[in-house]
Amino acid sequence: MPNQLCTPNQLKHELELKEYLKPYTCDGCKEIGFGPRYRCEKCNFDLHKACMFPQDSPIFHEFFPQSAFEFFKTPPRACCDDCKKFCDACTKPINGFMYHCKKVKVELDLHPCCRNLNRNYKIEDVEFNLYKKVKGKCMWCKKRTINPHGQTNGWSYISECGEYHVHVACVIEMALEEWHKNGGNWINANNANQDQQLALQKLNLKAIKARGRGKGGKGNKYWRILKVFIGTIVSIVLGDPTTVLVSLFVELIT
Repeated sequence: MPNQLCTPNQLKHELELKEYLKPYTCDGCKEIGFGPRYRCEKCNFDLHKACMFPQDSPIFHEFFPQSAFEFFKTPPRACCDDCKKFCDACTKPINGFMYHCKKVKVELDLHPCCRNLNRNYKIEDVEFNLYKKVKGKCMWCKKRTINPHGQTNGWSYISECGEYHVHVACVIEMALEEWHKNGGNWINANNANQDQQLALQKLNLKAIKARGRGKGGKGNKYWRILKVFIGTIVSIVLGDPTTVLVSLFVELIT
C-alpha cells in the first residue's frame, strides 16, 4: 500500500517516520499515541504505524475464528444517529480509522492498534490468555465486568496460574490516569530520554499494588511479571509495539 498523505487544508505531503518520543493524537484513529509515528511537520499530522499501514481486507483475528474484519477510514453508519461505535477490546469510542466485522452474530469493531493485541503472551513462565471477561476480579477496578456503554465489556487477560486478572480497558486507564496526573505531558522533546525514564517511573504500579489483591509475600517476581505484561499491552495500544516501553518497565523495578 502506498504511503498515506496528509490532507488538512487540501495539502498533501508524504509522511515520514519520526523517532522522537512524546505523546500525540493520531489523525487517523483519533486515539492517543506514544513514541515513533508517521508525521508531516508542515501540517502537524501524525499517524500510528497501524493507521499508516492498514492491512488488506479481510483481516482475521485468532480470538474470533469466524471473523473477517474490513478496514474503514470512517466508521460505518450506526443503527441510528444517536448510536456510537465502541472498540470491543478497549471499550473506548471509535471516532476514526477502524476495523469492522459483520460476519458474526454480534458485529465487532476494533481500533487499528487494539487489533494488534495477541490472544496470548508469555512473560517468563506465566502465560496470559485473552478472554471476553475476567473470571475473578480485575486487579485495577476490582470488578468482574465494566460494560461502561452498555454495549461491550471489553477484552481481559487472565494468567493460567490464576494470579493475574486485568481488563484491557483498565490497563489503558491506569496509563492515562498517570499521564494526566503528570500534567498530560510525559515527554519533553528537548530531553526525551531522561524525561521518558521519569515519566515511566510514575507508572510503577503503586496504584495497582494499592488497589490489587492486598496479599503479601508475592516478591519481586510477581510485580516484575505484572509490570512487563502491562508495559506490553500499553505499548501496543499506544502504537509503539516495540521493546522500548516494555524494557523500561523492567528497568524501573524497585
